[in-house]
Amino acid sequence: MKIAVFADLHGRIFLCLKLVERLQREKNIKVDLILQCGDVGIFPNLLDKATLQHARRDPTELGFHRYFIKPQPQLERLFKKLACDLVCVRGNHEDHEFLNQLEAQTQAPRFAVDCYQHLFICKTGELQTFQVGDACINIVGIGRIGLPAHKNPGANQKYIQASEKVALEKLKKNSKVSQEGIDILISHDSPRDFEEKGFGMPEINDFLMLHKPLFHFYGHTNTAFHLQYFENKVTQTCKIAELTWGKGAVLPEGCLVLIDWQNMFDNKIEVINDSWLKEYTRYGWEYL
Repeated sequence: MKIAVFADLHGRIFLCLKLVERLQREKNIKVDLILQCGDVGIFPNLLDKATLQHARRDPTELGFHRYFIKPQPQLERLFKKLACDLVCVRGNHEDHEFLNQLEAQTQAPRFAVDCYQHLFICKTGELQTFQVGDACINIVGIGRIGLPAHKNPGANQKYIQASEKVALEKLKKNSKVSQEGIDILISHDSPRDFEEKGFGMPEINDFLMLHKPLFHFYGHTNTAFHLQYFENKVTQTCKIAELTWGKGAVLPEGCLVLIDWQNMFDNKIEVINDSWLKEYTRYGWEYL
């Protein structure tokens, strides 16, 4: 099973999919699943202030509204070349009211948010199982961000919700989890105090210490790609770089990671930093 992993897209979902299609061609493989660590940039109508501010400089921040509300020929052609879904968690820059409405309509562990039915959001604390041939993988997502230590709780939906904390507690009693374990955690935020004192989500720390997944992928923190073992000495915690150009003309190293997964004993992780990635510049990527 081949799994591509991205973090903060901020509307650049089309770019993400184009990179996966190119990866397939370059390596002569089929990608079976795309995982994404939040800040997808899901704004069908309303836009938050931060997105509007960045969109004045970079219109790609509005990509969800442009490409994923009504079918677009270039996306339909692209999806015919991809045999995988994009499975994400919520970040802090999404239209949470829109996502709440969709989430309430299903009991499934994930729900589609786009017109093509290929872009899914994981419900926090819900077990997601994917199987391709003999390869099977158990994944859990934790969306949004943790409340900083210096802030008081409020109604802001960018922070983890009480119902999501309940779901994480219920997961501890899940019989399938007890028998098979969890292989991958994807989250938007980092563990608490992992990158900066007082920031991060303590629920992630608790999850990693209890379930000990092999991999944890996250975004959000505006730091470069890095990979290190968590304090449980089992989990490889990986900060994925944001899919953006910043001040440079090329995409950053560590914005695309590929997992080759057979089982918990037979797997490997590869950071894609091939020369063809440099072709996807800020002003030329749509024409490739």
